Amino acid sequence: MLTVAVLGPVEIHRDGVRLPLPSGKTTEVLVRLALDAGRVVRTDRLIEDLWGLDAGRNTLQSKVSQLRRALGDADLVVSGNGGYTLCVEPETVDALHVVGLAAAAGDARRSGDARAALDLAARGLALFRGDLPAGDWLVPHRVRLEEIRLGLLEDHLAARVDLGTGGDVIGELEGLVDRHPLREGLWASLITALYRAGRQADALAAYARVRQVLVDELAVEPGPDLRALERQVLRQSPALGHKPSVGNLPGLTAPLVGRGAELDALDGLLRDRRLVTLVGPAGVGKSRTAIEVARRLDAPSGVWLVRLDATDATTSLPQAVAETLHLAGGAVTLVERFSGAPTVLLLDNCEHVVDAVAELAGRLLDASTDLRVLATSQVPLGIDGEAVYALEPLSIADSTALFAARATETRRQFVLDADTAATVEEVCRSLDGLPLAIELAAARVRSLSVREIARRLDDRFVLLRDPTSRRPERRRALAAAIGWSYDLLFPDDQRGLWALSCFADGAPLAGAEHVLGALGVPEASAVDVADRLVARSLVSVEVTGEGAVRYRLLDSIRAFAHDRLRAAGAHDDAAAAHARWFAGAADRCAATVRGADQPACVALVRAERANIDAALAWTAMHDPPLGVRIANGFGWTWVVLGDGVAGATRVRGALESAPTTPRERATGLLLAGWLEASAGDVARAESDLDSALRLATGLADDRLRADAQRHLAFLRIQQGRPRDVIDLATASLAGYQGLAWETAASLLLAAYGSIMLGDTDRATAAANEALDLLAPIGDSWGQVHGEAMLGAIAQAEHRFDDAARSLSRAAAASERLGFLGQAALHLTTLGRVQQRAGDDAAAVDTLDRAIAAANTSGDPRVAATARVHQARLRRAAGDHDSARSLLEQNDRWYRASGGGEGALLTRCLLAALAADRDALEAVLAEAREAGDREAEVLTLDALARVAADSGDLGTARRILDTADDLATAVQHVIDDVDRLDARLARAQLT
Repeated sequence: MLTVAVLGPVEIHRDGVRLPLPSGKTTEVLVRLALDAGRVVRTDRLIEDLWGLDAGRNTLQSKVSQLRRALGDADLVVSGNGGYTLCVEPETVDALHVVGLAAAAGDARRSGDARAALDLAARGLALFRGDLPAGDWLVPHRVRLEEIRLGLLEDHLAARVDLGTGGDVIGELEGLVDRHPLREGLWASLITALYRAGRQADALAAYARVRQVLVDELAVEPGPDLRALERQVLRQSPALGHKPSVGNLPGLTAPLVGRGAELDALDGLLRDRRLVTLVGPAGVGKSRTAIEVARRLDAPSGVWLVRLDATDATTSLPQAVAETLHLAGGAVTLVERFSGAPTVLLLDNCEHVVDAVAELAGRLLDASTDLRVLATSQVPLGIDGEAVYALEPLSIADSTALFAARATETRRQFVLDADTAATVEEVCRSLDGLPLAIELAAARVRSLSVREIARRLDDRFVLLRDPTSRRPERRRALAAAIGWSYDLLFPDDQRGLWALSCFADGAPLAGAEHVLGALGVPEASAVDVADRLVARSLVSVEVTGEGAVRYRLLDSIRAFAHDRLRAAGAHDDAAAAHARWFAGAADRCAATVRGADQPACVALVRAERANIDAALAWTAMHDPPLGVRIANGFGWTWVVLGDGVAGATRVRGALESAPTTPRERATGLLLAGWLEASAGDVARAESDLDSALRLATGLADDRLRADAQRHLAFLRIQQGRPRDVIDLATASLAGYQGLAWETAASLLLAAYGSIMLGDTDRATAAANEALDLLAPIGDSWGQVHGEAMLGAIAQAEHRFDDAARSLSRAAAASERLGFLGQAALHLTTLGRVQQRAGDDAAAVDTLDRAIAAANTSGDPRVAATARVHQARLRRAAGDHDSARSLLEQNDRWYRASGGGEGALLTRCLLAALAADRDALEAVLAEAREAGDREAEVLTLDALARVAADSGDLGTARRILDTADDLATAVQHVIDDVDRLDARLARAQLT
């Protein structure tokens, strides 16, 4: 099915796949036809709308032809009856579909089905992705569609108000009535929402405002619906669904942004439970959220807010509550006050007097069934019957909206546009979605740009304070808000925050215990410390799929704790303990990553990338030898994970920072070389591996020399030098007597080299022997490579079904184990197999997956190989432009990275597309020198075609005979599907 989207950037999708669309007038022709989809648009009308008097019918016909090609189906745009018709159902064009949704939403709302109205209006609004394309002829369409959009917005907001979430949209409605003051529907929703939020006076003031606007602008009174609504508000009519209750809740100075789901959840809890405690870290917005949810509650005897910020252990809480309710007595009077009529008590900021609050709340709730208590605290009250609700930071979308709203209040000229949106998101993400921090950052737009705010976040506690605010210190400075929580902690718990602040991206339990020990917290107390910090909402806990525990700090809390750690003079002790723990983990990985414990090593390194980098950064300055131990220990795990560039950079950085023994340096260079080769930096890899081989030779260490030869064999694969692969892999076996894993690894490399040369018998023997050795070891990474090797052999022998099965299993296992780089490699080979088997559709999909996996894992070499195969598919399908674009991208990458396997094939295909005989001759010479039979055969075929095209039939015949002889000799590598131009050339010759 074809769908057309014009309400924003113009897009066409066929069965969910986006089609490329020419720009300019061709797109305008599509838009014009789409706006009358299924109906004839007269030729004269099309020309007049799109060109005025400056074009003729030939121009229109040309653009229609281009449009038909873009759509891929000439029958979708038909001519006749004096014009053209876009033959699609109107519902498949968003600008027409939205009309029906708007009508249905209006009908649902008028019939009282607010839920259906909300859903229909939301679906309609989602279709508006931006403005229609430019063009004066579109002005009336823009006006009509804008009216539809505003109608949908009215229905959407009215439905939300009807469903009881009007408090969430008051701020949005206020902005809309300012921009559209004559739309009475928006005013009606605003007045209703204000009334239901307990703001009767504000609701009446809103009616007075709209009346004045209508009289001034149109000289008319409000319509009958608005006038009836005013009477209902004045009489507190039950039809409005809410009667304002007494109490002392303040009017918020600014609307609450986000929190719709939280408000609904809390509202439901408070209707079912009599004690609800809202917990969360400092600055997360507990007080603001609690006040807003309290506004929703129906309590005839009042909703009363008791602020406990200024109380301490000497304060009489019963007296403080009694004074808030204007009572003269103490606790006895409170019990009497809360009996007989439903009342809600909001106890705000309880964490510093939690025991006293728990005692009072429990006594009052026991004495009166008419009382409900909503408390805000960083720690639960801990009494029977308590429902605890943890308030999380805002989402990025809500954080950005909050920043924009507060920034606009501070500086009216502030605009959240394309230039600032990304930076605002960066700021909000850095501030963990904490509303207090975001509001303080937004207040700085008074004197700073958004980019400058983002730049200064490294010193956030200086930046995030509002010197102009009159609020209490802890509500106008982030450091004061966090300091309030910190000062309530036991000394060991403060050290717990210090220890966790050393971890860059969360801490595993064992690592946290190790650093806590270095700070003087006994190991037996570590879990208790973590438990108390979690209970106080200062630390969050994650439990992984393997059941491991991970502790996290919000960035602002981490920065605060790190400052206190430094101030205490304990930073170096904690950082050293952090680095030593990861050095121990690196030792364990080095010893076990090639066996059954490989998944645990991979999981640790994947989870601890940021912490390992932090440890390496610290050791580079303070303990370089420890950094070498960490890098060398984790090196092979980085290989398994496919961390090519990043892993090599870590190893080289450690080696450059420390004096090393020849053995340590050789080990590091071997790891760096493998990682560099896998990432495509073959020149750097060759330099490092040659240096490692010289060091191993100088040490007269046969095992280390064999390692160097094995790593060089892997490099030669990337360089397309199969004979060297076999020679080096075979030579390394002499140093691996009795070492099963190392022997298997060399055998797999030798098998790959044999496949490159077309010797599948030798490859099969080596691969099977390797798999026999790997099976009892339990190295999943090695076994998957062995499975893929069998698939490659089956491919070379034209057993495509067997090849596809083996490669599919290898790719699936790699994805399941999280080896994305390895998955990309096996998917690339699988795509090639599917192509050679004639299943081009499956091959295109598989190669797209391969490119995506390679890019995600940071493996540009595999991505380049997948692009070569994708280009061959595109060329075979006649799409030479797409093929050329893919190949040119590859050629640039291969030239920048020193060439390698696939470079010759890329250049061969490019030269064939250009029919460039000189370039083909150069590729042929290189292919023969490198022993690359596939590139040699394909280049010969292309040269034959060029010779035939130029009329030199004798030369063409001779070249084809040579190509045929070579292809026959290596028929398990080359088949007719792979030949570039042989068939065309042979057809010309006959």
